[in-house]
Formats: sequence, C-alpha cells, structure tokens
Amino acid sequence: MTRPTAASADSGPAPAGASARASVGSAKAGGGAPAGSDPRRPGSATEGAEPVGAAAPGTGAAPHAPYPDDDPGQAMADSPEVTADELPGARALWILAFTFAAVGLFFPLSGLIAIGCGALAWRRGSGRGRVATFVAIATTLIGVVLTVVVLTT
Repeated sequence: MTRPTAASADSGPAPAGASARASVGSAKAGGGAPAGSDPRRPGSATEGAEPVGAAAPGTGAAPHAPYPDDDPGQAMADSPEVTADELPGARALWILAFTFAAVGLFFPLSGLIAIGCGALAWRRGSGRGRVATFVAIATTLIGVVLTVVVLTT
C-alpha cells in the first residue's frame, strides 16, 4: 500500500524510493519533520512521507498496523466474538467455568464451582457454557480420582 509518488518539502513529486533516500539525507543534515507534525494527518508538514513501520518498496509485504483505525476488517482475529443470542453475563461465566475447571484438577471443590458457572452460562444461551460444563465435569472427576490416589498411597 505504497504511494507511487511522494512529495518532498524541497522539490516536487519524486519516486517513492527516492523519498526514503532523501529523508535519510535530510535527517543526517539536521533536518526532518517539524515539531508537532503528525504523519498520519493529511495536510501536515510531512505529507507524502512513508509512515513509520511501512514496508520497504518492492518487498510486497503489507505495512504493520498496530491498532485498527475503526475498520471492522482489521479487528482482532483471535478475540472471541459474542453472538447475538448470548446474554452479556454468559461470557464471564464460561470464562470462570474454564478457569475453575483447570483448578478443579487439583482441588475438586473448585470443579464443582466450575460446573455451576458453566451450567449458568449454558442456561443463558452460550454454546461455550455447554462446553465449559462438560469440561468442568471431566476435570472434577479426574481431580477426585487424583485426590483418592494421592491420599491412599
């Protein structure tokens, strides 16, 4: 997503690669962007300059965008999506259920809490609450077996 030409403060339009070389030369000479200029805003003193983190010309790589600019296409891919049929508190409940289920391997009482949280999330219409309930049941049973084995040996 590079621009075909870049405007330099000293001259007219130049090729995009030339602007990078020119900016390196001006930085060595003590030049550079004036204080207070924002490279992301059009009309600023550094208009046309390559943004920080942009890919080098010819590499074919997309520039790194650390934060999405209110673009739904750039939303975090790994963030869980809340469905329309899931009530707001259900997400917190299934997260708690999975957390207590993990602890339930070593402390079976925690597994019972996980079963309760998962069942409440499931009741509120969460598919993950159903999964969390079954995971909590399984880890609680494993925790009970481990407790019995440790106490009898």
